[in-house]
Amino acid sequence: TANIKALLGCPDAPAEFAFVCFLPAEIPTQAVATSVAIGPDGAAYVSELKGFPGPLGESRVWRIKPGTLHAECGTDPGCEVVADGFTSIVDLAFGPDGTLYVTEIDESSFAALELGGAGTGGTVNACAWGSFPLACSEVATGLPMPIATTVGGDGTLHVAIWSLVPGLAEVVPLP
Repeated sequence: TANIKALLGCPDAPAEFAFVCFLPAEIPTQAVATSVAIGPDGAAYVSELKGFPGPLGESRVWRIKPGTLHAECGTDPGCEVVADGFTSIVDLAFGPDGTLYVTEIDESSFAALELGGAGTGGTVNACAWGSFPLACSEVATGLPMPIATTVGGDGTLHVAIWSLVPGLAEVVPLP
């Protein structure tokens, strides 16, 4: 709960959020599936966004083996974590070379945006295809509310930004 407490300015949080300052250091959080992409190996790759209290670095990418039915990730051998350490993943996309692009809406977590804060900006990460866990590195950071990433026919990486602001959303190429 350290992140949400810091975002709210505990112990001086606004009255409607004062209860957050009294939360224990850790509470269970639900993982929300946010994207699915089929990898070069035919497996389904599923991203998660950790819900309230919006912890940092706790979102993961799961791989569900081809042919697996009714997988319960975390207990089923047909579903395994292949990349972790992300914050608030919102999209996955594979490039033609097998690179997995992982989009995080904000490095301060989705909670920073939902609480009306500016956040610190989102990130697009590139995870090189190969052995698991996947080796990932940042491609672009400080992006304003990125929601999706894709690779164009010419190989250019594009990202949709300002996703939560009506009239400002746009798709831009990344260098």
